[in-house]
Amino acid sequence: MIQILAPILLLVLLGVFLGRLRFLGPGFLGDLNKLVFWVALPALLFRSVAHAEHPGPQTFPLLLLLIAATGVCALAGWISAGLLRLPPLSRGTLSQSAFRGNLAYIGIPVLSYAFEGMAGRREAFGTAVIVLAFLMAFYNILAVVVLSLGHKGERPVRTALKSIFTNPLLLAGLAGIPLAFTRTGLPLFLDRTLESLGGATVPVALLCIGGSLAHARIGERAGGIVAAAALKAFFLPALVYFCAPFFGIAGTELRIALVLSASPTAAAAFVMARQMNGDSPLASGSIVLSTLFSAISIPLALFFSR
Repeated sequence: MIQILAPILLLVLLGVFLGRLRFLGPGFLGDLNKLVFWVALPALLFRSVAHAEHPGPQTFPLLLLLIAATGVCALAGWISAGLLRLPPLSRGTLSQSAFRGNLAYIGIPVLSYAFEGMAGRREAFGTAVIVLAFLMAFYNILAVVVLSLGHKGERPVRTALKSIFTNPLLLAGLAGIPLAFTRTGLPLFLDRTLESLGGATVPVALLCIGGSLAHARIGERAGGIVAAAALKAFFLPALVYFCAPFFGIAGTELRIALVLSASPTAAAAFVMARQMNGDSPLASGSIVLSTLFSAISIPLALFFSR
């Protein structure tokens, strides 16, 4: 577990250090964030989805369970922000940080380790990746909605719809789904190009998160950060666990559901919050704290899905 979580925290700390030295100033961080949002992260999502294996028969009920629990967690985050009397722009950020999990870089590697040597590993892994693809699409739609609701003086519905249909993360994920189901391979030159671009996503995003923390006043957002991280690491997997029987989810599918829901807040939450004028320091703090919490939540997820 430490081998997966430690590099994330170290890259964030490096970003903090570089931010303190002014290697990562606010203006440069903004440009890096645009690069991740419009180029690197879409490349990663498109390629990851396009390479997905065929899923198992329980994929649809599993996806429904995770979508329903994600929606409830998003609402819980919004209510928590209201109880903490956070400003409108911070409410959408807290809500997004509470539900948006780091599936690709923590959830999937943990499942790969958990499925090692298991009969039916290929099908189980295919199920996890296909669920990841659709869940990420849902994350992007829901994130745009909750972040748009915090923009006073604008038309939330119109703003949300415009942001959804022009969101590169959503479009890239959806574009990869037909390739996954038809098993249409990518040309080698394109696959390698996307692999190179996607490989830069997480380290650059984590450096941006650290740089943001170096320039932010985290103390003013402590309540929101703790609430978002606790909802993500503990409330969401507990909700999934208790609701799983109603969706007929058990065994391997339960393990997939619990590990994905217990994964910490994704770096994309910071990228999206900054791009949509949300509270990026709150998102940064939530990512770091939920990553620390996941050292407890993920082992618990594996224990309760034995």
